Amino acid sequence: MKKFHILVSLLLVFVLFGCPPPKARRKMPRIFALTNTLETGREPSFLITDDFNRDNILDLVVANSGGHSFSFYKGIGDGTFNEQLVYNTGRDPICLVSGDFNKDGYKDIAELNYADQTIQIFLNTRLGSFKRAKQILKPGKIPINMISGDFNNDGNPDLAVTMRYFQVVIILGKGNGFFKEPVTIDVNGQPTGIVIGDYNHDKNIDVAVGLAGSGNTGVQILWGKGDGEFETSKVFKGGKQPLTVVNIDVNNDGFLDIVTSSNSLHALTTLINNKDKTFSSLRDFASGNFPKFVVAADFTGDGLEDIAVSNSTDDLISVSLGKGDGTFTYPPIFHPVDQHPQGMAVGDFNGDGLIDIATSCRDKNLIDILTKKNMINPKPNPVKKETTGT
Repeated sequence: MKKFHILVSLLLVFVLFGCPPPKARRKMPRIFALTNTLETGREPSFLITDDFNRDNILDLVVANSGGHSFSFYKGIGDGTFNEQLVYNTGRDPICLVSGDFNKDGYKDIAELNYADQTIQIFLNTRLGSFKRAKQILKPGKIPINMISGDFNNDGNPDLAVTMRYFQVVIILGKGNGFFKEPVTIDVNGQPTGIVIGDYNHDKNIDVAVGLAGSGNTGVQILWGKGDGEFETSKVFKGGKQPLTVVNIDVNNDGFLDIVTSSNSLHALTTLINNKDKTFSSLRDFASGNFPKFVVAADFTGDGLEDIAVSNSTDDLISVSLGKGDGTFTYPPIFHPVDQHPQGMAVGDFNGDGLIDIATSCRDKNLIDILTKKNMINPKPNPVKKETTGT
């Protein structure tokens, strides 16, 4: 009876005062420092990086959605860039990709215009500038996003465009700066983000498409056949409203997995590649409010890929460190930036061998450069994967 009264007393204590709080997680130090800002045109959004002048130094290109232009910045190699060169585009440019579209050994730029519903090609002059090609591509009604890859194994970069009304458009390149007529593929939802990769290791490029809107949501794979044709998969669960899609090998098994961001739901989702042309989604996780764009890289140098997310309403870049088992550390490491961060690009901008981040900040008309600190790996207790012979 005495034991019973003791138990009741303990229960009353928990009811009145609540359960003891969990132990606070150790606050992670910031791993990036804001070291440089670049002026842009109006409302910078989509951002890419590549070596456009073949000097082994990364350059930057940003779409100025409100200024109907894009800005090109030649990298100097120390984390700084030359002043912008501005090129007029169609109305409301929303996406950029790089590729050697005329096979001269120099990367060109394709930019997608939302209001004009067109794609324009800017060919590299090899002199640190670009010249607009004569052909204007018309993928169809309401284009959303775009990616470049060689879909028919002819050595020429092609384009894939997501269209709001349940379609992906494939535009094959001719290798001379011109493209063939668009070919439409129906998908099972309203496509948003798009990435490419060889997800089943058959040496053909596949396309992963995020599906949002009021219909099916998740990720659908277009399995490449190597001849420009695709086989559509079923829709895999991958976030309730996925906006952007990024490739990442979250468990170090050599197969590409996928992370999606659902802006309005403040959530990210990992899709694990099952190596049999299927994907399994893990539980949604948080990495800040209103995740806009997501990029992946090994920021800490421990051999495990991490993610960085632009949190558009919080004016933060959040970094979540990969554990190697498909999950990420929590809470994320927050890095303040200028107002309304949008697009992101990653690369070694200052030549120190460490991965840096560039992000476009829409409301300030700026690009912020976040330089990786040369510090001890801050990741606590990473998961060690066992390796087996094959």
